[in-house]
Amino acid sequence: MLAHFLSQFPLLTSFLNLTPVDNTNQHPLTPSIHDSHCPNPPTLSCPFPPPRSIDNCCLNHPSGHFLQTQFWDTSPALGPNTSWTIHGLWPDLCAGGFDQFCDDARSHEDVRALLQSINPTITRDLLAYMDAYWLSLDGRDNHLWSHEWNKHGTCISTLEPGCYAEENPDLAVLDYFVHATSLFQTLDTFSVLAEAGILPSDHKRYSLSELEEAIESSPHGSPVTFRCHFGELNEVWYHFSVKGSLRNSYDDGTRQVISPFLNATTVKQIFVPTDPDGAKSNCPARGIKYFPKNKSPGGGKPRPSPTHTRTSATTTPTSPPFTGQGHLAVHVIDDDSSTAAEKTASMQKGCLIRLGYWYVSGTCATFKAQADVVDPGHSPLFSLSSSYSPCFINPGTGRFECTKATAVQGIFSSDLKVPNVLSYHNRTIFYADHVPKRFDKVDIYADDGDGTRNVQLGIHWVAL
Repeated sequence: MLAHFLSQFPLLTSFLNLTPVDNTNQHPLTPSIHDSHCPNPPTLSCPFPPPRSIDNCCLNHPSGHFLQTQFWDTSPALGPNTSWTIHGLWPDLCAGGFDQFCDDARSHEDVRALLQSINPTITRDLLAYMDAYWLSLDGRDNHLWSHEWNKHGTCISTLEPGCYAEENPDLAVLDYFVHATSLFQTLDTFSVLAEAGILPSDHKRYSLSELEEAIESSPHGSPVTFRCHFGELNEVWYHFSVKGSLRNSYDDGTRQVISPFLNATTVKQIFVPTDPDGAKSNCPARGIKYFPKNKSPGGGKPRPSPTHTRTSATTTPTSPPFTGQGHLAVHVIDDDSSTAAEKTASMQKGCLIRLGYWYVSGTCATFKAQADVVDPGHSPLFSLSSSYSPCFINPGTGRFECTKATAVQGIFSSDLKVPNVLSYHNRTIFYADHVPKRFDKVDIYADDGDGTRNVQLGIHWVAL
């Protein structure tokens, strides 16, 4: 079926010679010789229980859960018609949540010039590949690359300057983009979906279960996170634990040209598929649109002005309700009501205090909401912190907590129809064992505890 589809686009077949990359006549990258002090075989990131002593140059910690994220953009159409494009490589915290912009001193505004300055011979092919497959909606691809490194790459512990024997911290930037592009080359989302009969169409619609089954029955073999924009499929997140340091050696002693890409076997040894963390798919169960890119083979440029961006709230003209400071008001949901959004302010029963407890007497805590992904039509993602500490849903108990003990930052979202309603994993209903009495502090949970928690709650943002 895929071969038949490609036969309709002979010019596209020629264009697609960029991938997969042919490394047969080039020396591949190898693990850095300066990793000799690291365990061999390397430890898989996010071990449980975590070891008492961790060398952050050998083991990615605390951000050891990696996401390889891809776009399918149709308006404007970006990249080849039979390939998804790269969004980024994101390190999430092992227990859920994420850090971002971890080292302003290592921020770069011109990744292209930086990579060219490191080694033009090695980075020439790398930049050519990024020009074809790592694209921004507004045409400022270099700006997107810089944003991904500044926001996510600086949070990878094994790429910190002290982990390199050479006095060249810029090698970390090269390592980040080499691993991001090499991993992308092993994850051909278009072909996997096509082999399952899921092809772009102006008229055909697909179910979420069909998409999920296609990926899980492929050689990747693990769940992914699909993202939709008003029911249109436009993003996928692959999830991995990592073996090794993500550092490479760029001189094999031969002085010959070294391929800027890792071979597929090496990539699969480094990146081990794991289950998703954080936000789950926001696509509808049925009727998902998977539109084709524009009709000219190769798609892509020139690009019209964008109608939306996928950067943080600091660069978007409007902000979602969960930004800045506010209170988290609690509303009890009647049995006759189906969602938290149906409740009104007259049904408010207290609020959350700084440790995350439900309280009906006294002063509400002030929480800070920091937006992350903002894209019209998507559920905005953000983190929450009280004056005391970051907040998250404890993965072991399902309890809403704000505690210094874990240093974990949770990921939440808001309801699209009623944007001031808190959502976790696309669910707006939370649970408690009972309604607190005066001076009673009650735990709130993201699940019903197998039916044992019979008080249903909605949590509303009240901006300050």
